[in-house]
Amino acid sequence: MRAAYLKLRLLVDRGCIFVGHGLDKDFRIANIFVPPAQIVDTVTIWYRPPRMIALRFLANFLLGKDMQQDTHDSIEDARVSYAIYRRALEHRRAGTFEQTLASLYDFGPSTSSNAELDSARKRRSNGLLPLSFCPN
Repeated sequence: MRAAYLKLRLLVDRGCIFVGHGLDKDFRIANIFVPPAQIVDTVTIWYRPPRMIALRFLANFLLGKDMQQDTHDSIEDARVSYAIYRRALEHRRAGTFEQTLASLYDFGPSTSSNAELDSARKRRSNGLLPLSFCPN
């Protein structure tokens, strides 16, 4: 554990940017302070009060990826978080971020599972839901 902490401390001290989902909790558990300017957290990027959206739902909604069905995989979390961050950048450049965020929050309560989200995605591809629900 000490070796991991020291590696993390080195990255923080070098000014590295950390991209992830729910990083505040991770850093708190590791008992390390990371300056807010070095944190890009998909929880806050895709946040609209009062709810925060789970990584798995964001992955399914934004990337069409169903992740972590049986076990937790930190590497998959990191890769998917980065892809979700990049998707946010794409939406901002295209001027569709706010519309996509609104769609995400409007759609979320209407589904109780990723299976329902997959079904809705198929309906969307048939023209029944707005195109902003899923990536190309």
